[in-house]
Amino acid sequence: MKPWKTEIRKKTLKNGATVILIRKPDYVQSFFLCGFGTGGFNVRERIAGETIQNRTGCAHFLEHQMFHYHDEDVSDLFAKMQAQTNAFTSYTETAYYFSTTADIERPLSLLLDFVQGLDITEKTVEKEKGIILSEYAMYDQNPDFRLVKELYASMYGRHPLKYDILGTEHDIEQMSVTDLKAFYARNYDPSRMVIVGITGQELDPVFQHIEEQEEKYPSRIESKAVRFFPEEPAQVARAFYSMEMDVSAPFVGFAYKLHGYETLEQCLKVDTAVSLWLDCVLGPVNPQYQTWLDHQVISQMWGAEADFHKDHGYILFYAQTEKVDAFRQVVESIARGEQEIAPEGFESLKIQALARNIRSLDHFESLAIEMMRAELDGYDYLEWLDLVEELTLDEVLDIVKSLDFSNVCEVRIDPLRD
Repeated sequence: MKPWKTEIRKKTLKNGATVILIRKPDYVQSFFLCGFGTGGFNVRERIAGETIQNRTGCAHFLEHQMFHYHDEDVSDLFAKMQAQTNAFTSYTETAYYFSTTADIERPLSLLLDFVQGLDITEKTVEKEKGIILSEYAMYDQNPDFRLVKELYASMYGRHPLKYDILGTEHDIEQMSVTDLKAFYARNYDPSRMVIVGITGQELDPVFQHIEEQEEKYPSRIESKAVRFFPEEPAQVARAFYSMEMDVSAPFVGFAYKLHGYETLEQCLKVDTAVSLWLDCVLGPVNPQYQTWLDHQVISQMWGAEADFHKDHGYILFYAQTEKVDAFRQVVESIARGEQEIAPEGFESLKIQALARNIRSLDHFESLAIEMMRAELDGYDYLEWLDLVEELTLDEVLDIVKSLDFSNVCEVRIDPLRD
């Protein structure tokens, strides 16, 4: 897939940082991102033969602390430059970014400076604990979020997916300046940084500015920390879990614990194929879909998702429904391969997926995040988009048939009893 009117250039700087710049002529908006391949999965790390156990939630806590910059909130500094900033932490990466329709030089300098200098104290860390614990409580009281969280905890006994990205309450409470500084030193070296910029401006001056900024930040490490995962059993950690919350109707989820794949190419292909398959069997192209709606087996809150990587694989089904047993039967019929897929429905969904991919190339934030993610994982994002076009229905069905649906767990959230 070749994006129209798009110039993409990539360069590795002297300090090891990777820079990817994308020019979108005629656009006045600019978007810049700095990302690091560290996230919720970085609970255990190895560096130079040494094994390190981090506190859960360390990456997320550090992301919050990074916004303390020379006794100011970096968001306020960006706002004064007519730029909006934000950040996020996922299981596999942390990213900081800004967007602006004004001059990019000053906010770009600020972005590169604040992510490469940790400025925290005992006071800022202690204050942050209350903020993150409040965030933890808020998410825990959200039934949608809690359902998925408990599904992960039911699937995994050792893999860090069992932990929330925010960490456990205990680890949040015990987080220290020492914990965060050590984590930062291992994972925020410039040699581990990916810089992505999307702008309508000429790229040469932007490259020059970034290179001049990065001259101030040589690489500090000789050996890179690598996260690693303990061996995870094939079986689920718990087959059934239930709890009560203040909900009007039950929430139910089913998780099929699957395996990862040796190569990234396999992971991407299986992930794309299974996602297409789920769209087919759970969407309007399936003749049974309207029946499920008419019989109120599904409602507005329902869906499915899948994720496959080298270290894990799973498929989740979830819904808020009074007809839990009927929904379970639907999920089991899907897992048994009893929901037929019409070729014309499959092709229609492929066309929709391709259209979404093309539109994504003009959405600066999602494009920058995906380009960063692809660079960190070691694949070409634009080539991955072509996978959808290349997959056939027979290939998708063969991949689904190869999956082992025998390891399943169920989570229910029931209304509070009177």
